[in-house]
Amino acid sequence: MTAPDQPVPDRTVPVGDEQRWVAFVQGADRTGTLTALAGVFSTRGVSFDSLSTGSDVADGVGPIVVTFTASERRSRLLVRTVARLSGVRAVDLRAAADPTVRAVAVLAPGDWPGIALPDGVRCSGDPSGDRPVLVDGPLAQVEQVVAAAHRGGARSVTSVVLPHPGPDPARR
Repeated sequence: MTAPDQPVPDRTVPVGDEQRWVAFVQGADRTGTLTALAGVFSTRGVSFDSLSTGSDVADGVGPIVVTFTASERRSRLLVRTVARLSGVRAVDLRAAADPTVRAVAVLAPGDWPGIALPDGVRCSGDPSGDRPVLVDGPLAQVEQVVAAAHRGGARSVTSVVLPHPGPDPARR
């Protein structure tokens, strides 16, 4: 989390040949799956921006969502390596800017009303009220709203990239 007096970095802008990626992994619900996944990234010098698991486990397999920054070449290498792990059933890689990558953010109440919401982003709650506000939509746009809210004095309680419904058949 960024301190209120520090600028919030715009993570949607690529740096050099690196950009943000989201890997949607279907992993076995067993000991060692996350460790093996983390090992692939660690040994290749790539740090997670975020990692989340879902509780929606079916037939012993559950969603793991990893966001990270890397070149396209390195990201594809990571995905190929992750896909070969014994605890991984499938991997779907998307650019973080892909509008199909959805996210939610919970923002603590504060005095930050009047933020224009980009297309496709919804806000549930009153930012000037005394209850948290839920923002949902495409990841890049949700991050823009969170950054604007931070500039207005809000603090983020949590942000989560939602598990993807599955590989897009057109992308195979």
